[in-house]
Amino acid sequence: MTETENEWAIVGERIRLAREARGMSVRELSRRVDVSASHVSQVERGLASFSVRALYTVVSELGISMDSLFEETPDEGAAPPFPEDDAVVVRSKDTSLEEAGIVLRHADRPTISLSSGPRWERLTAKPESHAEFIDVIYAPAPGAEPPADYVRHDGREYGVIIRGRLNVQVGFGTAVLEVGDSISFDSSIPHRFWNSSDEEVHAIWFVLDRVDDEMREAFSSVGSANHLHQQR
Repeated sequence: MTETENEWAIVGERIRLAREARGMSVRELSRRVDVSASHVSQVERGLASFSVRALYTVVSELGISMDSLFEETPDEGAAPPFPEDDAVVVRSKDTSLEEAGIVLRHADRPTISLSSGPRWERLTAKPESHAEFIDVIYAPAPGAEPPADYVRHDGREYGVIIRGRLNVQVGFGTAVLEVGDSISFDSSIPHRFWNSSDEEVHAIWFVLDRVDDEMREAFSSVGSANHLHQQR
């Protein structure tokens, strides 16, 4: 089994478990995602993969976080907006930042390779239920055309190019982003990205899911704590 096949065997199983937990049939999920039931079945068995558009639709329809597909997370309803145990490093001088789940080494990044081309490498040591922080890698594809599907979902996203040149389209607007260029926009606007060069593209991406009352309260608490710290 290749590395990509192994990734999707795990991802597919997690999608199946989330679908069954919600009492949804394969046919119903396929209808909502607008792919065939046989394709959903193949993905759940690790024999196929979803595109970016389809994967975002799946997590939305199943009410799970994207991070939950990289590795197991607590039930979405009980998951805190941010990991709660970062402070463990101040309680024990023998605790490393890796053990605390604060530092993630490059070789240990969880990854997902999408059928539409890019590979996602998660940059957080632990899953977070309201955001995705990822390195998106686009393979060389000289002369490639834009993907047929647009992606749209709740939230807001931010990206910066660290290698190569990436074609982007948000709504009717287009641009070519080069190293050091950045972008931010409302994720509900249809968008798509593609590499049409002979060089691999790396883009660091941060996707903030829809900000609900819980998140606003968390951000407010963090802001208040930072303000008090600055006053000291």
